[in-house]
Amino acid sequence: MFKSACDIIKKSALASASFLAIGAILETAAQLLTLENMLPIFFAYAGVMAIFIGVVGLIGTLVAVMIPKINQQLQACQH
Repeated sequence: MFKSACDIIKKSALASASFLAIGAILETAAQLLTLENMLPIFFAYAGVMAIFIGVVGLIGTLVAVMIPKINQQLQACQH
């Protein structure tokens, strides 16, 4: 099933923002946990990876919007 460019861009931006938010929450949790086990380290690494995935997703969305064919399809979107 073909999805419109509008839906794909919206979902991509939402997913990237969600990864950024989850990464920020995990990093905050890692800073606040004072346990003597591996859990804070796991949260810190997972948070960094989530933030990285979110940034890469936003950059990918930005590059996709700059492609002329996709930009023309987005011009037809009704906001």
